[in-house]
Amino acid sequence: MMRILFVCTGNSCRSPMAELYFDALCRRAGRNDFEVASAGIHAWDGFPASAPASAVLAEAGIDADAFRSRSLTPALIENSDLIVPMTAAHRSAIARIAPGAAAKIRLLLEFGAGGGDVPDPYGGSVEDYRDVFRTMKPALENLAAVLMK
Repeated sequence: MMRILFVCTGNSCRSPMAELYFDALCRRAGRNDFEVASAGIHAWDGFPASAPASAVLAEAGIDADAFRSRSLTPALIENSDLIVPMTAAHRSAIARIAPGAAAKIRLLLEFGAGGGDVPDPYGGSVEDYRDVFRTMKPALENLAAVLMK
């Protein structure tokens, strides 16, 4: 079982969209050998995904109703095989929490066109969230293709 952890700031926008879309890719491929989760560096535990994130996921046929946020912990980092943060700042924060984890951290957009940071849509419109999801989607699909070989 490979454990993948997506990380953003509040675990309400980017990382839930990444987690739920990647999980849907796994299910569509008939793969049950991936455990997919997400967390936020400054997240509160137990909150739903933001309404715009849920709306964008619903447009992709993904139900976010059961999602609940959680705070990033050293145990989550240690128990993950691959940690996929949204930004270089997230990567640095993860490395500060767990210095030994650096080798298993890869930015999401390293799997997309050229790398860089996934912009934070927090507080934006549903269209802002759609734009971010469109940015993330090819990288998530490439990550799935790489891992499902």
